[in-house]
Amino acid sequence: MGHQPSARKYRPGTFAEVVGQPFVVETLRNALRHGKLAPAYLFFGPRGVGKTTCARILAKAVNCEQLTPDGDPCGECPSCRRFAEGRALNLIELDAASHNSVDDIRLLTDQVYLTPPEGRYKVYILDEAHMLTTAAFNAFLKTLEEPPPHALFILATTEKHKIPATILSRCQRFDFRRIPTETMVHRLAHIARQEGLTVEEDALYLIATKAEGSLRDALSLLDQLASRTAGQLTYAAALQALETLDYEAYFEISGYLRSWQGEKALEAIHRYLQAGQEPATLTQGLLDHFRNLLLARYEPKALQENLPPHYRKRYEDEAPHYAEAFLLHGIDLLLEAERRQSYSRAPEIALEAAVLKIALLPLALTEKKAPEPQSAAPTPPAPPARPASSTSPTPRSTVPRSLEEVKKKSSVPPKEPN
Repeated sequence: MGHQPSARKYRPGTFAEVVGQPFVVETLRNALRHGKLAPAYLFFGPRGVGKTTCARILAKAVNCEQLTPDGDPCGECPSCRRFAEGRALNLIELDAASHNSVDDIRLLTDQVYLTPPEGRYKVYILDEAHMLTTAAFNAFLKTLEEPPPHALFILATTEKHKIPATILSRCQRFDFRRIPTETMVHRLAHIARQEGLTVEEDALYLIATKAEGSLRDALSLLDQLASRTAGQLTYAAALQALETLDYEAYFEISGYLRSWQGEKALEAIHRYLQAGQEPATLTQGLLDHFRNLLLARYEPKALQENLPPHYRKRYEDEAPHYAEAFLLHGIDLLLEAERRQSYSRAPEIALEAAVLKIALLPLALTEKKAPEPQSAAPTPPAPPARPASSTSPTPRSTVPRSLEEVKKKSSVPPKEPN
């Protein structure tokens, strides 16, 4: 047998092995234990979070001859073995992305009323159900509303908003969430041990963060990096393979920015661009970095899900050195740069402009005057305002126009970043 990807090799076979979806698992187990199954289910959520996996486990469980007290398939009866070997005749999987016509659905509905050749239920799994045409959905309505007692339908989709309301009302809906980073790290570490891989914990956090809540994507990245590093996966090797910057790079840039050293921040940006980093990736990295600093000030617990333990401590130590207004304005400027990069032919210009604007923020924020305290004596009425003249001088902005002006206005020498 050839090499099997980890996503298939370690695909859960019972509800107990499913990670990151406790509500879905508990609800389906209770339905199985009490015999209260719905005729149709809709599983929706992001890619790679276990929708099709849970659908297959449910199909195996409803036909299991010796269901466990927890509501899991036993894995030993003839029906479970047929499911495990891919020989189950009462499981029909339809890829709605390529079989989305009304004729495909009519063929399916014609077969629904035939009794299953084995087991109690004939289970139909429609993957990417949102790809069905309007006519196909309409042809499916009557069967979905009044299916035969031996039929069970499970629709899986990543785009729930494309499913017609008439279909939604006929299904029991389950929302699959993105899998937390820390949960994925534990799962990846377990699989790495099973495969005999030596992997640093920081590398696992980097893989899980890159996967954005998709365990399937994380396992694919783990396979790719394990092949590249011959089973010895370090954090440095993962950074290089995934073309990602270390957290220290962003601490360096933000340190320059908060101490008004825009030219050094720009020099660092150019250095990373010349090393092969994409402007959009740098912008997103800086945006995440500013967000982490803000969370470290207000909600440190939120950092626990995305960062290795020692970097959580680093953010908590560094956050007090950054003013809240500086971080909030910096996030606004980076979001604007990200928007401009989406339609610019030179996306690095948007990043450079945002970096220089952020470098001017500290002095601009300190020059804002506090309102003067009101006197206890009554204030005489103000004279009527005179109409604006075309020759009236325009008030000068307190925001400096250049880095040189920042240095001239400031009496405090720039601080070197930690």
